[in-house]
Amino acid sequence: MTQKSPLLVMIRPAAQSLQTLKVLQDRLGHKPNFVLNPLMMIEGLDIDLPSNLSMPFIFTSQNAVTFTMQKTSQRGGVYCVGLKVSELAQKYGFNVIEVFETAEEMVNAGLPKGCTYLRGKHISVDFASYSDAQIKEYILYTQQPLPLIEATLQRMLSGCIIPVYSENLAIRLADCLDGELNNITVVCISNKVSKSLSYLNLGNVITVPKPTSEAMIDALVMNL
Repeated sequence: MTQKSPLLVMIRPAAQSLQTLKVLQDRLGHKPNFVLNPLMMIEGLDIDLPSNLSMPFIFTSQNAVTFTMQKTSQRGGVYCVGLKVSELAQKYGFNVIEVFETAEEMVNAGLPKGCTYLRGKHISVDFASYSDAQIKEYILYTQQPLPLIEATLQRMLSGCIIPVYSENLAIRLADCLDGELNNITVVCISNKVSKSLSYLNLGNVITVPKPTSEAMIDALVMNL
């Protein structure tokens, strides 16, 4: 008898969750056993960008690339955090100068001077605090919380795997969970993310060796 694959609970915003599911299906050769229950919704803000922004741009999320593309026709050199972010930036006509695995790696390498950081409301690293870089920031979107549906929670308690891609999403997940969670496995993209879940009585917390989408996919494939 074939053993049923573990339940995969997708809590990222819908577009990102579906993107991950497509990659997983290609890797596994079949559609994962999953439930889609985003705990956040991306909401664009009503902001007008200046006609001549300082280059280069900094992008740390795919959402930032998408909203920037919608709000300005200005193109030029960009620094990106994450391969997926850089691929989307290239698709929309930006010239990717350099790609970093994490925001911390970008800081350590030295932030570009006089650049523009286009971002969401919630961030893990505050680039603007590095005042010598003279960074101009514009907040293009926010992340609105969504509920964990009761039917999803009941299925989770019987055993599941949850990929967690950001500290903000980890905090949101923790807000939704309580009690005995021994059957829940979370796969975290970084130590910072796993620490945000450390006080929960989870069955298993896996932190991938590199903070990349590829490492997350590899870990999920191994556990599905």
